[in-house]
Amino acid sequence: MQKQVKGMIMTGVFGAGLLAAWLWTGNQGISKENQKIYEEAVSMQEEVDTLGFEGFCLSDYPVAMYDGTSDYVFYEGKTWKRPPVMETFVGTAYPVDDHFEVIVPTLEQFESLMSLAGGVEGMAAGSGYGASEQKGTIWHEAFHAYQLTKFAVLGEKVTPEDMQGEGEKSEEEWIVTEVDEKPDIQRKLKGEMQLLEKAADMLKNQDISSIDGLREIVLEYSERRRQRMKEMQKSAREAEIRCELTEGTAYYVEAFVYRMESGEQAYEERYLDSLGTYEGGRGKYYRTGLAKCLLLDVLCPDWKEHFDFSKGLDELLEEYLEVKI
Repeated sequence: MQKQVKGMIMTGVFGAGLLAAWLWTGNQGISKENQKIYEEAVSMQEEVDTLGFEGFCLSDYPVAMYDGTSDYVFYEGKTWKRPPVMETFVGTAYPVDDHFEVIVPTLEQFESLMSLAGGVEGMAAGSGYGASEQKGTIWHEAFHAYQLTKFAVLGEKVTPEDMQGEGEKSEEEWIVTEVDEKPDIQRKLKGEMQLLEKAADMLKNQDISSIDGLREIVLEYSERRRQRMKEMQKSAREAEIRCELTEGTAYYVEAFVYRMESGEQAYEERYLDSLGTYEGGRGKYYRTGLAKCLLLDVLCPDWKEHFDFSKGLDELLEEYLEVKI
């Protein structure tokens, strides 16, 4: 999800008569497998609650599945068919009327995309796409709807109206031009990612008998990051911080759901084993954000008690490590 959605025109405004004509309240028109995926995703609420994000509830947001022709919307115990709000081959949180909805392709559409592209943003590891991945994607995008609905991320409240039409330079553009296309900045970021991966490996291998050892790695990472940030334009720094905060936390939720569904080994292979992987664009910040959430879980288990997206993940780490910003 980008800070700005450029060039998109919201098509989710329907007259009452048109909507009624498309309304379906049953199992027609969408496969039972997709219905089951949604129902099982919602049934995971109690377990997801243990993550500690106050007020985060999947059923608060309509979930639309796009089959290539129509949307099938699940909300408040009903399912209805409508013309597509947007033709998408990735998951997104998108404005419809005065609220945000989760919009994902059906499982069949996603499988088709994966066979052609070999992966989607934020999922450099792992292969294939099935029910477990789809549930993770639904929860990931629901977390974006939660962010957008309830919070002013880094002090900026984004409304559905803000996401229509043309916007300023996107996060993706800032990251590509000011990080990916700057060899020295890219090299330094890769070194930081290796340190985060090293710290996460300690967590994965349960090698945290010495919290001081983990803290030292994070301190070194933090110092390197601060020095690199000084070399970047303010807008590029903000794009990185925002992307990591919004996508990293959503990826953290997604990974938790996938772990519940697929087990520890599959979770480690898909998420932890690729934490140090650098890729162009925004995808790398999914992984750095996930790593920082996992580190916060150990270094400050209560970090979510007052978490409101007003601060970046590094600022939280530095506060808990008592490092001067």
